[in-house]
Amino acid sequence: MFTIRATARRAALFTLAAVLAVSGAAPAVAADTPVPRDEIYRSLKVDDVPAAYVVLVDVSSSMQDRGPDGVPLYTTVKRRLADFLKSLTPADQVAVVTFGRATSVVHPMSPADRTDHLLDRELPDSAKESASDHGAALDAAADQLDRSKAPVGAVLMLTDGAVNAPGSPYARLGSPAWQRLKDRYDALGTDHKLMGYGLPLAEGTGVSEVLGSAFGAPRILPVDPAALGSQLSGAKDQVRTQKAVSLLRADRGGTVAVSVAGEGVRDAGGGRVTVRTGRGTGARTRTLEVTVVSRARHVPLRVRLSAAGGPGGPRLAPTGPVTLAPGQKRTVRMTLTWHQDPRFSLVPVTRDFQAGVGLRAEVSSPWTTTVRGSLGDPKFSTGEPVVTELDLRGSVPGRTPGWLYPLVLLVLLLGSAAAWRLYKRRNPELSGALVVTDLRSGSRQTVLLRGREVTEETDAGDVRARITVRGRQEGGRLVLALRCEREASRPGGERLRDTGTCDLGKSTVLCGIGFSHETESQSAVLR
Repeated sequence: MFTIRATARRAALFTLAAVLAVSGAAPAVAADTPVPRDEIYRSLKVDDVPAAYVVLVDVSSSMQDRGPDGVPLYTTVKRRLADFLKSLTPADQVAVVTFGRATSVVHPMSPADRTDHLLDRELPDSAKESASDHGAALDAAADQLDRSKAPVGAVLMLTDGAVNAPGSPYARLGSPAWQRLKDRYDALGTDHKLMGYGLPLAEGTGVSEVLGSAFGAPRILPVDPAALGSQLSGAKDQVRTQKAVSLLRADRGGTVAVSVAGEGVRDAGGGRVTVRTGRGTGARTRTLEVTVVSRARHVPLRVRLSAAGGPGGPRLAPTGPVTLAPGQKRTVRMTLTWHQDPRFSLVPVTRDFQAGVGLRAEVSSPWTTTVRGSLGDPKFSTGEPVVTELDLRGSVPGRTPGWLYPLVLLVLLLGSAAAWRLYKRRNPELSGALVVTDLRSGSRQTVLLRGREVTEETDAGDVRARITVRGRQEGGRLVLALRCEREASRPGGERLRDTGTCDLGKSTVLCGIGFSHETESQSAVLR
């Protein structure tokens, strides 16, 4: 339930929170100093923003009863209502509806400065009705609100009794007529900020249930006819706050646009900027012009620009905070530094250079604390940080490291040694002698075996042949690999060719020729 004391308590809590925020541990980024609410009102020119007020005045006969001060309640209402109307701004609009058994729009919705004759000509001289039809009064208020284009509307119900409307569709709370009334106010609330204020002038009015049947969360003030003037003033202050909130709603999440210009800079779209760095090497610097534009319509912004890059990458020298009025554009200079070193390459060719850094714009407003606190808009925010990715593109020479060529030479040497070992293993050195025998005549010829391959022309007896001998591993043992090419035994005949193996110290026959290996030491035959 809303009360003037509750307002004071909230103000005290807000002040205490502000003191604790200032005196507590300092945050990583200094917070903006809260701005007084009245300064925000002046900046927003809230008095130029219209609000539509509908005042519902109970004119049942009980309103003639005297209050604690001895003055009839109806007289007190008219006096305080006059003061209230004088305090409104020329932009505000007012309608006044009286209700008892019948409901009457005594002052249709019109500018607040046109209520000069409301008290002496339009309002009844006294309250004489025999019933109180609160529902019909709220229905008439909806008609008046529907005629206004003001962004904020308020219904103020001044009554001293409960619903007493025999024969009215609103005689019973919760009836279909009340449900239709609730739906109507819900529809009105889609285009306007609507508030309902109950100002009970006596106990037992049930005004909370009455307004609650039309508004989702009405504000019910304490029963105190003597304080009616200050209560009306408090309701007006709440409406004034809602004027400010209605303007600030357009700036929720209102952040900034960031653009970057400078030598070799091109906007790639999508929050990315390409920076052409050329072909230089070593430590490099570039001056960039960073432009920030406020997208807010009403709220001043403060922008802190910084770099968000990885370790060892490009850097942007930070600048001081940039203050922007609503819609203002400012340009600051920032220094971009980076290292453009040669790239590894097996051959000396040009290589691409790429690097990146994020330009981060953190947006805040000196109004945020006040708007969230005393203005009661906890959803207000200046939006998420804006990050612009800077993609550095250039070229650098491909540099071969000094250790590469010795490494290649070492690999070649090791490979050659391994190949030579494999060759020696597959082609062992020969020793001993190979005896070639003509099997018909028994003539023999001895061929000495030296090196890794021996080729010999033989003429043992009638044998004329060309013999090639090599060492070979076969089945895990060493053998002599023989290739024989023998001339034909008669003119015009075909030459004989054959290959085979001969175990060490043993004999074999190829092309009709006998071959036998002789050695003094079996182990020294092949090395």
